[in-house]
Amino acid sequence: MNLKTNDMKKVLYLLFLMFSMFGFSQSEANLEKQITEVDRMAFVDPDSALVMVKKLEPKIDDDKLQSKLLLAKGSAYSVKHLSSAALRSGFEALDISQKSQDSLMMVNTLGFIGNQYYILKLNKKAINYLNRAETIIDFLKDGSLDQMSANIYFVKALIYKDNLDPAFAITYFDKAIFEYNKNNDRSSLLNKNITKIQKGYSLIDIGKADEAEQLFLEVIKESDRYKMAEVSDYAKVGLAITYDNKKDFIKANQILLETEKRIGKTGNIGLLTEVYDALSQNYLNQNNAPQYFFYNQKLEKNLLTNDNVEEKSFSELLRKNIETQNSEFENNQNLFYLFAVLIILFNIFSLFYIRKKINGLKSVKF
Repeated sequence: MNLKTNDMKKVLYLLFLMFSMFGFSQSEANLEKQITEVDRMAFVDPDSALVMVKKLEPKIDDDKLQSKLLLAKGSAYSVKHLSSAALRSGFEALDISQKSQDSLMMVNTLGFIGNQYYILKLNKKAINYLNRAETIIDFLKDGSLDQMSANIYFVKALIYKDNLDPAFAITYFDKAIFEYNKNNDRSSLLNKNITKIQKGYSLIDIGKADEAEQLFLEVIKESDRYKMAEVSDYAKVGLAITYDNKKDFIKANQILLETEKRIGKTGNIGLLTEVYDALSQNYLNQNNAPQYFFYNQKLEKNLLTNDNVEEKSFSELLRKNIETQNSEFENNQNLFYLFAVLIILFNIFSLFYIRKKINGLKSVKF
């Protein structure tokens, strides 16, 4: 993918949160709660998180808590774009978890290290550490690790997708979907549908637009049923792209224009930007130069605007989700945080798909 470095670092930090938060689902003692607070703070204020880490370090002598604090420290460094420091923290946590034979923390740390190598575009190393995490999960055969396993598969699928190997990516998207299906909670449902959308784009890449169409329709139906409007809109953009691939431009335009009106009322710049990308591509395929340039200009304007509001929107979204009292997650705070993270991920991934195409669009001449 042709992404800005800071965008890549943000999303990979968020992917790490999917590992670290889910790994501690039991009741937390006071110190563990403080470490979890550092996890959250690292995303919105990494400098303050590092100050808290220094205060907590002398108080902790438990191996699991030390490992978790090191991962919180690593995530703060990651947000500050200090991958080397983040990796050092990750390897320290891995060393402690290996010596204490804490399999769950080993999976967390291996996942974190794999993500850091992905940030650095060292994909072979990333796959190596994610494979090690996957091996531990397979060996343990512990049902409580189903979600963790799904997250490992999901990240590996993204790596293969980014490296233009959509067929292999689909294999891992399918594995992730299988694991997400083992849970009926809302976060698993959300994650499953995000994974299906990513799989749909990979199906388009290998020329299986009909299969992608059915997949997007499934996501739309389920998302509408459970009132996940943004996921539904995201899938509708993918559905329109399948029609564009099948040269059914009228149907594609109809879906995109209706989606544009609906999204415009919500102020979701990420999704709106993707709609403009799809519309410009649609008109490009029709050799309609005026409409292509009209929507391409909107696309570029939104991309510039998004750079200014992206960090603010992340912080506000995380704060709102932390403050909201949602009864569905009242008895499982970690799942609640995971849900917040996945919503943020959903908004980021919509931008990733766009940025991959921008250079190609700009180079077109009529």
